[in-house]
Amino acid sequence: MPADDLASNKAQPPNERLRMLDRLVGAWDLHHRDSSTGEQWKGHDVFDWLPGGHFLAMHHEELGRGIEGLMVIGYPKGWEQKAPSDQLIGAWFESSTGNQFDYVWEVGERSVKFRLLPESANAAFEGEFSDDHNTIKGAWRWPGGGYELTMTRVSEPKPSR
Repeated sequence: MPADDLASNKAQPPNERLRMLDRLVGAWDLHHRDSSTGEQWKGHDVFDWLPGGHFLAMHHEELGRGIEGLMVIGYPKGWEQKAPSDQLIGAWFESSTGNQFDYVWEVGERSVKFRLLPESANAAFEGEFSDDHNTIKGAWRWPGGGYELTMTRVSEPKPSR
């Protein structure tokens, strides 16, 4: 590796655009309801900043369904890129199956959305925060299916990065 490339890897402050993700930090209980069958199941998410504050980790588990994994969310910067991506990317690693998927995220004051890449997959979650930001209600939709999801915060977030 050339010395110039090593010098460019000095510690940098986190991208300010990541601040919007602070409202997700903490532990959440999940309640799912299949839109077609009415089947219900529970789960749990924990969002926490990785050291350095450039990426947010989401640990996910759906109880009784065998779905577990980790998503790492941030504005990635590739090897030869001078600036981070314009898109907020979540890389999902499903430890229960070995699947890996990428998502584009959008988090606003009242909304949270993420859609599976490529966009032709036509699969996305869209939800809305409650006034106190302690509940998110929304739905996953994809061709031929989907489910409603309510996320309820069960622990206060740790202090911000």
